Amino acid sequence: MDKSDNTVRSAQCVVGGMPFRTFDAGIGGVRDRVWLAPGAEGQGPVTRAARRMIEWVVDERGMARIEWLTVPDNERSRAVARRLGMTRNAALRSAFPFDGERFDVEVWSLPAHEWRTAPGDRGEVSR
Repeated sequence: MDKSDNTVRSAQCVVGGMPFRTFDAGIGGVRDRVWLAPGAEGQGPVTRAARRMIEWVVDERGMARIEWLTVPDNERSRAVARRLGMTRNAALRSAFPFDGERFDVEVWSLPAHEWRTAPGDRGEVSR
């Protein structure tokens, strides 16, 4: 992932993106959003990109908290949050409008001090 454009690449092909939905230095918090091509699912690019982004926002920008939002039935997204060491904090009922419907949203989070200290299943990304 190139941190300057938040693009997820696989074999030099763009397969997804992970822009910050919010980046509030005043409160020290960020919230990611993710999109991924169907053919890239299950190969780890989202987890790898998220780890690098967390490293950057925690180590370089001094952010204190990272949030991850997902709809409850998106098990792949929930699994990424768990692999990153995040904790499910809340469900926001009917909070996400999409395609004429409203969906619940789960809020997962990770305080920076837990990122720095918890072993977690963070895989092979160098820290």
